[in-house]
Amino acid sequence: MNLARRNNSVGLDFSKVITMAVMAILMLALWTVLVRNHALAATSKAQYTIGMNFLWGNGDAKGLEERFKKMKELGITEARTDWEWRYVEQKKGVYDWTTIDKMMTLANTYGINILPIVHYAPEWALPAKKKPGNIYEMALTSDSYEAYAKFLAASIDRYGPGGNAKIKFTPIKYWQPWNEVNIKEFWGPAPNAKDFVKFMQTVNSVVGSRRGKIKIVHAGLSKADFTFLWQLWEIDPNYGRLFDIMALHPYFFNPKGGVRAVDEMDSDQAEYAALGVVGSPNDAGFLGKVFNVQLFLTLKKAPKPIWITEIGFMAGSKNDWAISEDEEKRLADATLSYISNKLTKKAFGKGARGDVAANVERVYWFALEDYGFPDDTGNFGVYRSDGTARPLADVIKSYAK
Repeated sequence: MNLARRNNSVGLDFSKVITMAVMAILMLALWTVLVRNHALAATSKAQYTIGMNFLWGNGDAKGLEERFKKMKELGITEARTDWEWRYVEQKKGVYDWTTIDKMMTLANTYGINILPIVHYAPEWALPAKKKPGNIYEMALTSDSYEAYAKFLAASIDRYGPGGNAKIKFTPIKYWQPWNEVNIKEFWGPAPNAKDFVKFMQTVNSVVGSRRGKIKIVHAGLSKADFTFLWQLWEIDPNYGRLFDIMALHPYFFNPKGGVRAVDEMDSDQAEYAALGVVGSPNDAGFLGKVFNVQLFLTLKKAPKPIWITEIGFMAGSKNDWAISEDEEKRLADATLSYISNKLTKKAFGKGARGDVAANVERVYWFALEDYGFPDDTGNFGVYRSDGTARPLADVIKSYAK
């Protein structure tokens, strides 16, 4: 059963008896809105805020300023980027905020709000063993969880609401601890739900009363992986208290190459379909499975809003998943429209079961610029490596309005 049909099954609650003729017209209209479309047009205004991922690292001010200018050209004011612990606390207990001060000052100048991904541990907080070549980021050691949480708390004290940084900055309300912890590439050498629960419990304990003035955005999960969430809740039945917003990266590349259709879905499995789950639990790589995560949160009585903190496509021809720039533009348009029309509360109308409808509030496109890998795997950029804009830029502008 596809996403449109599943949500249609929750029905509408009419407050008074109406004639059969009017009911038929209303039900036909509802079906027209919810039924799966194979050509989704981006003519309606997005029902969410669109932001942008950008890479900077420990870069120069000129390069950062150019990135912020590009965002302004696109109409973007919300930006997500790495907040690298390793640059600030190279020596345990000693913070050097120089680089982040630079970013926060320029972000304020250009009217850009930062969503920090607080990760990349310094050497002293990592396991002694060498990082495998197929892993980008090793998980920090468990005895470093408290040091990480103290760094996050110090960051909030400096740059959060009422922060004490001696620069002009826009206070950061939303903070995202770590990234894609359900895959080995960012929680190496292998994802571990038990360890991550302990990590989040430590963060919650140390951040403490600061939670009253900021919001914790959960580490973005690779794909719409509700089975990993299930593991987290099995370890801590009250896991929902540890964050405020759920984050997903629902890329839908086809394992066989190319990109799946925006509205494609695999077959239901009866035992999961009985709970309302769309498709099977075996392959999270379908955009519509964002709904499953919202459903799971609702069933766990923790109906958090969802932010898609990464989604995008590779442009080029040098690997099996790269697509042409024209196809990228078409798919981006269809993707952003699908999210607006199928994965937000407003998409379901006043009469629908809002507690079950997906509640996507923000989408951060990945990414502002290419990052220069020879096989096109870094070609996610709205802007090419030479600084010129791809056709994709027109789509982003149309949703940023």
